Amino acid sequence: MYISAKEIEDYISQSPNPQLLRQVTQLVKTVFPDENLRYFDNGRTFSALALGANPHPSPGYEEAGMLNISAQKNYVALYFYGSNVTLQERFPKSVIGRGCLRIKNQKFFAKYEEDIRESLKMLSNDKPHDMRD
Repeated sequence: MYISAKEIEDYISQSPNPQLLRQVTQLVKTVFPDENLRYFDNGRTFSALALGANPHPSPGYEEAGMLNISAQKNYVALYFYGSNVTLQERFPKSVIGRGCLRIKNQKFFAKYEEDIRESLKMLSNDKPHDMRD
């Protein structure tokens, strides 16, 4: 989902589920306290809250982060540049995509908050998709 915003708070307030997006953002900040979130917009199709440096920039995504928090119509997505092996062990298959975790609602977030936190901690140690063994 594309949301055009000027800053982080604009992005959050325009999202379909601002409360859930705030909760996910706060959780990410606790795992990466030394990183600053920023608003990322490729100007066409993708906008998100980005964290860290994109390890594999592609045209239009040079400013994306190593972790991107994106508001979607029915969920908040965490997009990352690592394998999802850890996620497959912790979460239902229906919420895992190649390079993303879909947080569907408050109930899901409350149930899996600690698993999300632990998975985020492992992302920085993971290899990107195209560098897996």
